[in-house]
Amino acid sequence: MYQEFYSKSELLAWPLVGLVIFIAIFLGVLGYVFLGLKSKDKVDKIAGIPLEPDNEIDGHDEGRAPNNE
Repeated sequence: MYQEFYSKSELLAWPLVGLVIFIAIFLGVLGYVFLGLKSKDKVDKIAGIPLEPDNEIDGHDEGRAPNNE
């Protein structure tokens, strides 16, 4: 019963298009991680981003109110 319903649907190509897009992006990210990050300097630079104080504005962290205690 379901097989007959789905065989006449014109929208069956869209899930396949979505799957192909997902696989392409997934393989692209894997390729970047395994092939694009071979340089130890690049990995160390990316790993140090959370420790850099670039997000400070006027003596306090961005997005937080100053402590008035």
